[in-house]
Amino acid sequence: MKSLLIVDDHRMFAEGIRFLLERSGEYVIPAILGKAQDVMPFLAHHSVQVLVLDIDLPDGSGIEIARLVRRLYPNMGAMGLSMLNDTHSINRMMDAGATGYCIKSAGYDELLNALRRVTTGKTYLPDSYFRQLQARQYGLDQVGLSEREAEIVQLISEGISTKQIADQLCLSPRTVETHRKNIYRKLNVHTNVELTHIARQRQLL
Repeated sequence: MKSLLIVDDHRMFAEGIRFLLERSGEYVIPAILGKAQDVMPFLAHHSVQVLVLDIDLPDGSGIEIARLVRRLYPNMGAMGLSMLNDTHSINRMMDAGATGYCIKSAGYDELLNALRRVTTGKTYLPDSYFRQLQARQYGLDQVGLSEREAEIVQLISEGISTKQIADQLCLSPRTVETHRKNIYRKLNVHTNVELTHIARQRQLL
C-alpha cells in the first residue's frame, strides 16, 4: 500500500477522504495535518509516497509546501486538492512541483483515478482545466490580447504593482506601463478594478 499524507484544515472533509481511501485497500494515511508549519517536521520523521495538499491553509499555502517538497524530497509525489478550480491556481500548483490536481467537488472515482496516476509518476489534471484553457484562448482571440498581455492582466488582478510585475517578468516598468495602456484600450477599461471584472467575465484569468 502507498503511504499518503493529507494536508487540509477542513477536518471533516479530510477524515471522509481518509476513510474512503483506506477502505480502498490501496492507501494507508498516517496523519492528517491542518497547518503548513507541521508538514516538514512530520516528513523529517515519516516516510510517505504522496502528499495531498489543499492550497489555502490557515498559516500558509500548499503551493509553497509543494515547492519545498520538490526541492527536499524530489521523489515524493504531490497532488493539489482544492475548491479552487481556476487555471491560474492549478498552474501555480503544478509549477510548484505537483504532478496532479483534483477539485474537491469531484467524485470519489475521479479522486482515486487522480491518485493512481500521481502515485505511478503520471500527471492528472481535471477536464474542467482544459475547457477553461479553451475558453481563455477564445477570449484572448476575441479581444486581441497577446500571451504576454494576458500574463500582465493576471498579475494586475492579483494587486501586484508595476515595479513587481517588471521584476517578475524581467521587463522595465515603462514596458509594463505600455502593456497596461494597450490592455486598457483593447478591453475598453480605465481602472484595474474594471480590468479585473472584465477579465473574469471573459474568462481571461
